[in-house]
Amino acid sequence: MRSFVTACLLAGVLSAFPFFMSGRVLRVDYANAVVLVRTRGGVRTVWVTPSTEIDVRGDDSASIADIHPGLRVEIAASVAGGRIVAQIIRIR
Repeated sequence: MRSFVTACLLAGVLSAFPFFMSGRVLRVDYANAVVLVRTRGGVRTVWVTPSTEIDVRGDDSASIADIHPGLRVEIAASVAGGRIVAQIIRIR
């Protein structure tokens, strides 16, 4: 997680995201673009938008179809309309 935060700092995007989280994907609702992630703080519902950058081992052209239960993820997110909205999802 530290390298992910460091990379975001170096890219100058840290201030754009109120928080980061990491955890394991529990479930993906592909029809509604929602990912449930188990974090140290509990289960979080994360919304994925068309502008969400999804990075799979350096390939940042991935999509929500590449996210599966059991995968470890790091997420840079913001809150919009009371929802956690992923800006960047990195699959580890």
